[in-house]
Amino acid sequence: MPLPERPVEIRLWSVVAEADALTLAGEDTELHLGPAAVLAAGRDTVVVVADGAVRTAEDLAVAGPFPAHVATLLTAAKPPAVLAFARLPEGCMALGSARVARLGRRRGALQDLDLVLDAPLPYDLLDRVRPTGPPPQQPGVGWLDLLPGDPSAALNEFIGGWYADVPPRDLPEPPDGQPEPLRAFHRAAAGRSQVYGTGLHIYPEPVDAAGALAFGQEGDGVFTLLTDTTPGDPPVYYRGLGDQPLRERERLRAYLLLAALSTAAMDTSPGGMAFTDRAQMKRMIAPLRRVPLRPARWPCARSRFYVGPGIVILVGAADDGDWYEVYVGARHRSLLRRFRKLGLDWERFDG
Repeated sequence: MPLPERPVEIRLWSVVAEADALTLAGEDTELHLGPAAVLAAGRDTVVVVADGAVRTAEDLAVAGPFPAHVATLLTAAKPPAVLAFARLPEGCMALGSARVARLGRRRGALQDLDLVLDAPLPYDLLDRVRPTGPPPQQPGVGWLDLLPGDPSAALNEFIGGWYADVPPRDLPEPPDGQPEPLRAFHRAAAGRSQVYGTGLHIYPEPVDAAGALAFGQEGDGVFTLLTDTTPGDPPVYYRGLGDQPLRERERLRAYLLLAALSTAAMDTSPGGMAFTDRAQMKRMIAPLRRVPLRPARWPCARSRFYVGPGIVILVGAADDGDWYEVYVGARHRSLLRRFRKLGLDWERFDG
């Protein structure tokens, strides 16, 4: 690709020709072409022009591969400045300076990299470089009408709707020797690994734990989830949240539905997490229905759930009730649009 002899002046968020953007890498530029990005590596500046890389208002995921020495250049003691551009049909938009957040190396090459913009995009420009159409038909919340009487049936309907795009696997019947609510959970999961969660992970098979049955854990191992093999619907305990095992309010059958809702709210992308006051929290949940089960003891002492078609919100209340820890998961990005108007200070948000 021929480059102009001199760099041109480019204002933040302006749209320019791709060739003009690449001149900002300066002299002695090496040009590297990936399937969805162009990387121009100069002595003091690296210019990245990427197609479809914008994930959030400040995060980019750039697909390679690029040569290994590009990773060496970006991790040098004095790394070059990085300038990011988003490719558009009419040219490319200047996203400004960026920091390298992650380098993905495999088989001796730089396969991908994550960038963080120094100047987050306003929402109108975000919609321009990351277009989002209207949501398709979303699964309903009729499973709420099964509560509190039949949590296992509600769980089966929720998982079938939330993970409708993930093909189930034809697996053998869960083995005997574990409580029936756990067997019902595994049947509903049908081999879909996403159902088992990461922030709160349910084991595909429970393990013996000194007379109890360990069936899950917090993602980093802070606590282990325990139950027993008594018939019916045994209690649930957290081991690791205190000196003694802490008993959950709901028993195993209902707790497994709460665990599935936690995974939907905390692990799903698109989604977000924010600390809010009471008024902000009320506005977030206003159009939703509350799940009619007792609050879970994690991630906060009183954690309740609110749902609508294609959306799950977890609201965790601290003991003093002055602030709320709120997690949002959605099956389509456009379902998060209304939260943009609430003035929230998001810890994480890709809506």
